[in-house]
This record gives sequence, C-alpha cells and structure tokens, in this order.
Amino acid sequence: MKKPVSYPFYTSLRFRFGLIFGFAFLCFLLITGLLLYSNVKTQFEKSFAARLKAQGSLLLQETEVSPITIPFPASGEHFSLVYLANAKADTLFNNLPEPVSHFGKNANSGLRRSVALERKLETGGVLRIVYVLPATELNEDIRNLQVILFLYFPLAFLAALMAGYLLSGFLLRPIENIVSKADQSSLQGRIHLLEEPEVRDELHKLTISLNRMLDRIEKQSQYQNAFFASASHELRTPLSVMLTELQTLQKEQLPPDIRLVISNQTTEVQRLGKLVNDFLLLSQLKAGSLTLTHSNVNLPEVLIGLLDRIADRARRNTQTFKIDLIPENADFEIYTDTSLLITMLLNLLENAVKHGKPDSAIVVRVEKMQDRLILTLRNTVTNRITDPDTLTHEFNRQDHQIDGFGLGLWIVAKLSETIGAHFEIQYDHPHFTALVTFEEVMNRAQS
Repeated sequence: MKKPVSYPFYTSLRFRFGLIFGFAFLCFLLITGLLLYSNVKTQFEKSFAARLKAQGSLLLQETEVSPITIPFPASGEHFSLVYLANAKADTLFNNLPEPVSHFGKNANSGLRRSVALERKLETGGVLRIVYVLPATELNEDIRNLQVILFLYFPLAFLAALMAGYLLSGFLLRPIENIVSKADQSSLQGRIHLLEEPEVRDELHKLTISLNRMLDRIEKQSQYQNAFFASASHELRTPLSVMLTELQTLQKEQLPPDIRLVISNQTTEVQRLGKLVNDFLLLSQLKAGSLTLTHSNVNLPEVLIGLLDRIADRARRNTQTFKIDLIPENADFEIYTDTSLLITMLLNLLENAVKHGKPDSAIVVRVEKMQDRLILTLRNTVTNRITDPDTLTHEFNRQDHQIDGFGLGLWIVAKLSETIGAHFEIQYDHPHFTALVTFEEVMNRAQS
C-alpha cells in the first residue's frame, strides 16, 4: 500500500477554514470594537465634562464680589474669574497657563479641557468663570482603552483562528475517515465500501457517490481480470501446440530459407507465449489468487539455470554475464516459493538483456549479510530513462522500439511483495541496478 500523501498544514482545508473563520470574526470584532471604543470614549469625555462643569459651578458659587471672596485653587486647577457690570469687565482672579482668549466656551485641547460658566448676581452684575483642568487622566484612560483594543484584536483573531482550525478538524473528521478507508481499498480482492454517515448532509452524498464509483471500479476490475485469465488460458493451449509443431519441423531436413522462416515463427510464438503467461500472471496478481508453496531454494543454482535459458539471446546481443558470490563458501538457501522466484528472476534477467547495451557485461551478485540475502543485478543501458519511479508501473514502456507491454518490472515488484522480499531500483545513467532482498534465509520447513 502506498504511503498516504501529506501536505503542509497551511495548505490544508482545516487551516483555510480557520483562516476564514478568523478573518470573519476579526471583521465582526473590528466593527463592534470601533463602535464600543467610540461609545466608551464619548462616555469618558462626557464624564470629564460633567466634572469640569461641577467643579467650575462650585467655584462660581463660592465666589463673592462684596466683599471679594475667591476660593483658593487646588493643585492642577486653573481658572479665570471676571466680574461684568455697567459694561465694564474686572478680572478678579486669573491663573490660566495661557491667555484667556485661547479658552473659549467648553474649549478643548490635547493637554487641557475647559468650561465657561456664568452666574447672575443680585446686584445685576454677572460673574463669569473659565475653568480649566489638565486632561492627563482622560487621555490616559483613552490610551489604555486603545491599548486594550490593540492587543485584544490580534489575540482574538489568533483565538478565532485556533478555534476555527480545531472545530474544522472535528467537522472534517468524516472526510479523513473516507480518505483513510479509500487509501486502504485496493483491487487485491474485494473492495470494501465506505460507511455511510447517519446524518444526511453533503458528506452523506459524497460517500454515496464514492461507493458507487468503487462499485463500478470493482466490477470493471473483475471483468478485466476475468478476460485476461480466460483469454490467457484459451491462448496457452494453441500456442503450445504451434510451438511443439514448429520445434518438430526444425528437426527436419528443410531448405535454408524454410528453416529461417520456421526459426522466426518459433521465436514469435515463444514471444507470444511469454506475453500470454504475463497476462495470466497479471490477472492472478490483480485478483490475489496466487497460492504459495514454500520450499528451500538454492539461489545461485536457480540463477545459473535461468542464465542458461537466456544465454542464446545474450549472445545475439553480444552480452556476457558475470556472477559474484559473497562470500563464496556461504549457504545461499532461501525459503520461498520456487515457481514465483523463477518467474521474478527470469523477468529481471530478460529485462537486463533486452534493455542492456550491446557488448556489455551484466553483473549478477548474491551477497549474504547476516540473516539476509541480497541479489544485485546491474547492467548498462543505452537509452536514458526519463522517470525511473514509473518503471514498476504496469504497462509502462520506456523504450517503445522494443517489444513487450511493460509488465516485467511490475511483475517483479508484485511478486517480491507476494513472497515477502523487498525490490528496489537504482538508476545512475548509464548504469541500471535492480536489488532484491530476501529476509527469510535458512528458514527450513518443519517436517
């Protein structure tokens, strides 16, 4: 089974849902926060203005003209008292930090706030006061409010982002379950349908659609495997008969041109027989219907027998084989299925000969390391392989000028997995290396 694909968290739906939720919440906070700030600031200013008016009125009430009685200003207080009578203005007291003209009625500045009040006296005159207080406390309260909002908005956004991320993870959990079960589904055997959610929502609709798709895939796979198996079985018998008759004719005394035709036909029938066997094995691997029969197998002996089978083809391509056993006196027996092992190794060797460079040596090395055997097959290729990772895919052909359907290395990979071996490809142009690691060494069957 392939390893599940992982993505950076910032590209996930969870993060994007959290981001959207955070931005939406932030916009809401900005609107409500600005309205709240405006209202609170207005209340602060009204409260300060009421304080100004109250203290100014108190000073105005405590001031007398006859005799002149003026309250002593407290710390931070500044005011100006003017008596207006008979079109004359007499200044009774003034400790304003700036000229009186700078402070109009309810005048405000960044550092001070003022209020102007009047009191009519029984004598007919008017007593006017301009009362000023420092706005330090008011400004400090407003700044504190701004700092609170400045810190609250980003913190609230981060909290909303985290909450959206966590909540979206909970909401997306059914999709994660669907992905997990879909990853576990394969064409090896029956496909298990996804469990339908109880709540009839969009996820329920998605699950039904996926189940319908999986059902169609399973049926198409069954039809395909049945066709391959049936066609392969039907073709094997006539091809075997044709090959036997052609081989019989080769023993007869025939003219050279006829013998050449028969030899070519024999080669083509053998090639067709190999393709038919590959298709049959393909259908069995797809259906998972292969049965294993384990026994003790001497790996070098099997390799030597297979090298004899493909020696003629290698000679036609002027290729040679070099076998290395490391160490030479080791026991190279493995416990596996002999038939599948032969098929796997034959595909590897034929692939090396087919795609190998003429006049080159194919190196076959068997190395024993503790409880493992490592088979290494290395050859030199002519054409550059554009995408080595796809070599083990079915029906993948790197060189379309060479016959075949691109099943060889796919079969090797599947058979390695079936018998419990590990198959690996290494490519560094022009060197191509196939490695098969067998773990079950010297595990002899119990009688």
